[in-house]
Amino acid sequence: MKVQEVTYLSDYTITVKFEDGVSGTIQLNDLVEKGIFKVLQDKIEFAKVYTTGYSIAWSNELEIDTTTIYSEITGKHFGDIISPKFSYATN
Repeated sequence: MKVQEVTYLSDYTITVKFEDGVSGTIQLNDLVEKGIFKVLQDKIEFAKVYTTGYSIAWSNELEIDTTTIYSEITGKHFGDIISPKFSYATN
């Protein structure tokens, strides 16, 4: 699944639109409190968010896998996103 668009809204909030039509708003306040992401407490830096298609990023070192964001927006479990359950046709 690819991200088509990511847009900074305000504070630590972004909107994300995926190629399958799923879109949503996500707050990343907790993210900026941890490890290397602390540099994003500067809202000017946080606002520089962009997508590589397969991640949400602020630089080559600061990115989040889109599956994590997709899971957060849809409420689906990680395993259901990366390995969907298949149903088989019966005769």
